[in-house]
Amino acid sequence: MSRVLAVDTATDACTLALYDEGEVCGRHEIVARAHNHHILGMLSAILEGRALVDAADIIACGVGPGSFTGLRVAVSVAQGLAWSQDMPVHGFCSLTAQGHVAGYQCLLKDGDRVLSTIDAQIDQFYGLWGQWRDGVFVADGEAFVCAPEDLLAVSSSPATVVIGSGARYQERIPKELTSASQWLPEVTPDARVMAELLGGGALALQPEPAHTLSPQYVQRDIGWKKLSEQGRRD
Repeated sequence: MSRVLAVDTATDACTLALYDEGEVCGRHEIVARAHNHHILGMLSAILEGRALVDAADIIACGVGPGSFTGLRVAVSVAQGLAWSQDMPVHGFCSLTAQGHVAGYQCLLKDGDRVLSTIDAQIDQFYGLWGQWRDGVFVADGEAFVCAPEDLLAVSSSPATVVIGSGARYQERIPKELTSASQWLPEVTPDARVMAELLGGGALALQPEPAHTLSPQYVQRDIGWKKLSEQGRRD
């Protein structure tokens, strides 16, 4: 087992957790567009006065895809902490993390075909196809971004569960790809789950130097909208 500090700010959730000898201490707050105001205070609460180097061996960081600003918050904090303490890092996909969270919360059953999504806030969503199998989320292919109407399956099997904030596009996603689906838009990455899975050995840790950590920008042709143009976020 390893002592793992996990962090993810790819979505509206600002989530941090520390795994140490089977115990998990975490904070998980929905703070859209305010991650930078909360993340260090949450870290201080988790450490409870301890120095980071005395509490963790590695920093695991969600690298997206997701909010452009949110990704930079998590990655910059993880890199800064790792550099200052000479600690390794481990990057993980935030869409994959959502799959693990849904399974951990008993929202999935073995064999479920899962579409993990994050709203890209530009009339598109980030997505990742996968399956819940033997207690882990197994991704099919790589993360992508598309308009709801342009969603393509990577196999002939439609989704049985759609998770994440991109599920708000339910009415616009082709019915043949999700016709029998359960829709779970409230699922977000949760550092408590990732810290436990990585620290306990259920998922393999891949320690790397801090400079290798970088956001996973799936979006290429971005049509930016001002906040006033994005509409109300439920």
